[in-house]
Amino acid sequence: MMETAIDKKKWKRHAMAFAIRSHNHLWGKNNEDPLVFLFRKGLSHDFSRQMYLGWNKFGQERPYENWGIQREGKFMIPPGIVFPYIIDKDLKALFVIPMEKTESSFSFPGNPDQPIILGPPDNRIIEVEDIIQGLCRLQENPGTACVKITV
Repeated sequence: MMETAIDKKKWKRHAMAFAIRSHNHLWGKNNEDPLVFLFRKGLSHDFSRQMYLGWNKFGQERPYENWGIQREGKFMIPPGIVFPYIIDKDLKALFVIPMEKTESSFSFPGNPDQPIILGPPDNRIIEVEDIIQGLCRLQENPGTACVKITV
């Protein structure tokens, strides 16, 4: 199977813009539902803000080409909590976590196919399979754990 070509600079530009808009949306007006969702999952508001979480209120279609992905057509960004995977101020990947139990996390086209590593890699490693669970483990073990999330 042939790999899809990706213009990484273009992808990162669009992904960062989406992450910033989503973050501003979560911390703007009419955001009670996603903030309650995060709180009930065990994430404090301070930690959610620190992790730069956002909210995509409505599903959106986006052309692959606009995101630097050489592929015909469009992809659908579902509604949910936006998790930008950032390491040393560099956006590595972008995910949407559904607020409905029936759906799984959405990995944006162009994301690298690798686990998410949060925290110093030389700390005790905690492995999980869910982004929210991984964020909770990181919040519970600040500075003492490295969380590896396989999505």
